[in-house]
Amino acid sequence: MDADRAQAVSERDQLWASLRALLPEIERIAQGHFELTERERQVVSILARITVAELAFRAEGNPE
Repeated sequence: MDADRAQAVSERDQLWASLRALLPEIERIAQGHFELTERERQVVSILARITVAELAFRAEGNPE
């Protein structure tokens, strides 16, 4: 594994690990319990950006 790919994988792993702090909020939204607060909009935006980044990562031929 080259250094760039190793760094990308490491950063990706750190990102996914950081989501644990948001898990209670993510679970509430996933269950349909939301009030469209600014905080919920931010969480949804973060999840959308992570999803886009993950799909791009996988499209580059780096399935994990």
